[in-house]
Amino acid sequence: MPLERVRETFNDGLLQYGTYKTKRSESRKVIGKEFVPQGSLFYRELSVRDSDYLQFGAMGSTLDLKLKTPMPPSLRKIDKENLFVQIDGDDYIIINTDRDSNYLYFYLHKVDKREGDSGE
Repeated sequence: MPLERVRETFNDGLLQYGTYKTKRSESRKVIGKEFVPQGSLFYRELSVRDSDYLQFGAMGSTLDLKLKTPMPPSLRKIDKENLFVQIDGDDYIIINTDRDSNYLYFYLHKVDKREGDSGE
């Protein structure tokens, strides 16, 4: 008798992933940034283990959120570390991603609005 795959629910929220585009005035002066969404995913928030904190602390990063999402085909060949994530109006940098055949795991660091506007 074959094992059936367990169906998981991703009902903790909806995230948007994308990039930032620089906004310029008519005189080509930088006046800000604009988030350009490339897609959205439902997610489930996972608990962060002590080993996760130690791993990213050694890399010089702070881990704020660990998420699990279904693996979308559009993200299989994209460098996910160059993307940004927005959840409920808050911006996050993708520190690292893990994947298996069905799921994608995001390790995120929250970006302060003042920090994000300065020069990223």
